[in-house]
Amino acid sequence: MKKSIIYLGLALFSASVTFNSCMQENDSPITEPTRYTSNDIKSYADLFKVFWTVMDQRYNYFYEQKGKDGMDWNAIYKEYYPKFAALKSYNGGVSDAELQSDAEKARVYFTEIINPIIDRHFNVKIKVPFSNSGITNTYTFYGGMNDTRSNIYPFDAKYGYMKDRLQDGAVLANNFLLAGNLKSNPDIYYFSFKSFSLSTNFKINLLDKYLSPDPGNSLVLTPAAIESSTQLNAISDINKRNEVKNFTINLLNEWNSFPNSNEMKSFNSQIATFKSTEVLSDAFLSLTQQLLTKSNNLVKYNSTATYSSVLSSETLPYIQWFIQQMDNHVKYGYNLSQFQSAANKILTNAPFYQKFLNPLHKGDIKKVIIDLRGNGGGNIVDARFFTDRFITKNALAFYQRTKEGNGQFNYTPWVPVQVNPHMFGIPGNIPIVVLTDKGSASMSEMSTLMLKSQGAHAISMGDYSAGATAGLGGSDDFNGGTRDAIAGGILEFYMPLMATKNLNNEVIEGIGVKPDIYVTPPSNAEVAQMTNSPKTFADRVMEEAIKYLLTK
Repeated sequence: MKKSIIYLGLALFSASVTFNSCMQENDSPITEPTRYTSNDIKSYADLFKVFWTVMDQRYNYFYEQKGKDGMDWNAIYKEYYPKFAALKSYNGGVSDAELQSDAEKARVYFTEIINPIIDRHFNVKIKVPFSNSGITNTYTFYGGMNDTRSNIYPFDAKYGYMKDRLQDGAVLANNFLLAGNLKSNPDIYYFSFKSFSLSTNFKINLLDKYLSPDPGNSLVLTPAAIESSTQLNAISDINKRNEVKNFTINLLNEWNSFPNSNEMKSFNSQIATFKSTEVLSDAFLSLTQQLLTKSNNLVKYNSTATYSSVLSSETLPYIQWFIQQMDNHVKYGYNLSQFQSAANKILTNAPFYQKFLNPLHKGDIKKVIIDLRGNGGGNIVDARFFTDRFITKNALAFYQRTKEGNGQFNYTPWVPVQVNPHMFGIPGNIPIVVLTDKGSASMSEMSTLMLKSQGAHAISMGDYSAGATAGLGGSDDFNGGTRDAIAGGILEFYMPLMATKNLNNEVIEGIGVKPDIYVTPPSNAEVAQMTNSPKTFADRVMEEAIKYLLTK
């Protein structure tokens, strides 16, 4: 869960600004986190000070921490700086036992400080000396690390028991995704996946055309280029020269017959239809398979055995030249591998389109369970590719802000995040049940809030979600987040850039999205049975979801 979300940014949503006031900027001199070096840490006191300062500048929930449990970051400094300063072993000169005793004390202190942190994406790795031989120990700290956690429905186990409960023809993808109508209730469509990387794994992105180089592309081999070849004209025997020339021109023409074929032209013409409809017809898939097979059986221009009838010591330099030119012609002029990659993507991902996306847009899916239990989040672009398909109206889903400046309470205003319908989404509202548990984090929670923004037809069910709603920025996070190795790698932070609150103005970080219908999480015995006896396991959350949808 800690590194499952890639980027949750305001720019990808349509947003408008509300006018909350910001706290005044702290004008005191600062050291940017990335400017610390290992020379800045010569003691446990220095280590704590650098840690405290980076948090002071970048952590995004100090206001909420103060309201939740009274955390005062300045008071943390006053309380713990003397404790760290009392640890004298950082630079050695003591026994290994004393080094390890101080390392353990530092671990306890950092745990006491960090365990109350509400940000459920946040973690920091801290390296401390552990022996006089130079061995160090790295501890990882994160918010809630000592909290008792509810059991979840792990996706891999869930895949095991759900795959046989879907009708024949369901989409089953390598322990990553399963989607299809329930055997017990065929009018209910079930969809679950391991992480929000659907667009990466299943989206078909096609160019406008393939195997169609621009006119004048210098890497495209022509008969004229062959005729003027220095290597060809160096063959003194005119009969051999003409023989090998005609042979290679015939090879070129034979290869070119594939991209110039009517079948290839038909393939390119059907791309526009797919882009405007997302529909993959059986005829298009059959043509794609046919062309892919042909592309793998084209003339073997790069095999010397192909040229045995015209190969001699005198023709060899030209044939080597021709092979190299053909290689450029195929790889870079026509870019054959680009077509083959697209064809494979079409064929591999066709079931996802034909059995899920197309029926959803057509209106054939009437009721749906979106099972996000055990889904730790992922890529924000899936909000556009997947979640938006269930959106039927523009609506406000939640709010976000970032930290602004280096003061503890310097924030941007809260910005409302809007959701919008997808051009190939559902044609009208349908009953939707979103299943969540404490393994539903990040984009799972964002998607739950997005879906719940649509009205009473979309509800959530199960346990509270993970409460990991803070968004991560890019590689240059600046204020309000960092994913940097600090002080030569002595500290490594993984700290989100953005804060999130729901439509009730509640920051739910560390709490989670409250389900509309709460179902207790699985017991230890149920988790074991789900994993070891999937055929007989009874999923109480699924049973409640089905019972609810039968009334709709």
